Amino acid sequence: MLSDKLSGALTDSQKIGVVVLAGLLVGAVLAPVAYSTTDGTTDTVAVVEVDGPIESNLADDFESELTDIRQNDSVKAVVLKMDTPGGAPAASERMYTAVQRVAQNKTVVASVQGVSASGGYYAMLPVEDIYVLPTSAVGSVGVAAGAPQEAPPQRGPSGPDKRGINTIEQWALQQTIADTFINTVMEQRGDEIEMSRAEVARANTYLGTEAIQNGFADEIGSIEDAIKGAAETEGLDEYNVDTRETGQGGLPILLRTDDRIVALYSNDPGYAEVETFDFAYVREESIPHVDTVERF
Repeated sequence: MLSDKLSGALTDSQKIGVVVLAGLLVGAVLAPVAYSTTDGTTDTVAVVEVDGPIESNLADDFESELTDIRQNDSVKAVVLKMDTPGGAPAASERMYTAVQRVAQNKTVVASVQGVSASGGYYAMLPVEDIYVLPTSAVGSVGVAAGAPQEAPPQRGPSGPDKRGINTIEQWALQQTIADTFINTVMEQRGDEIEMSRAEVARANTYLGTEAIQNGFADEIGSIEDAIKGAAETEGLDEYNVDTRETGQGGLPILLRTDDRIVALYSNDPGYAEVETFDFAYVREESIPHVDTVERF
């Protein structure tokens, strides 16, 4: 539960709103997933859900889940259920590495729901097969970043370049990140993709049917098709399906302290992350004020 200090700072109506919203979030976590499974075996296909922008918290959860899966002998195959526009390069790189490690010993496939582009596409590159729906979107191979703006070095006793910005160096940094992405795509899917490196680098996004034709994806199929395909690759006639969520997920509970707005995200029952929320897009006066916020 919320700390006594936090609860005491809310009015009765605000407490009810927080409890209701928290209940909805927890209910979403506990809601059963309607996949066909068989209870007569311990062999398992793990479905790891990636939903929303890729950032450090999602990468943390994703790495944790895949580490557990890698060490779990009962999990024979993995399906990445992807629905993400991409996100931070470093977080995407961490997810890519986590997938690569699991794929060394287990069958890993991806199933794209709405979209898996940019960092999302990068993260799933080590998989054996990419399943898409006809209207799914994949691709966007590149880096989206604003043009660096020159800033003079800061005066001080040491580190004059600590806060200065050299536009040439910043452009080079952005190009290095983009080249890493493009090179990895060509290394992982160069035999399937029917276009040159220069064409891939244009960072276009492709719908599922076109992605099958140009090699950005492998199969037209649903999440159930991906699960079945992964199980068949491992020779599983009977298996259980274990669905795992990653990231914060759901709507945040917004609270206002004296100097900032914070968002409470509930991913697992009884646990929440508390983060600074820079842009709430609501009137600050409508957000409940508290003195302190603690994890619950």
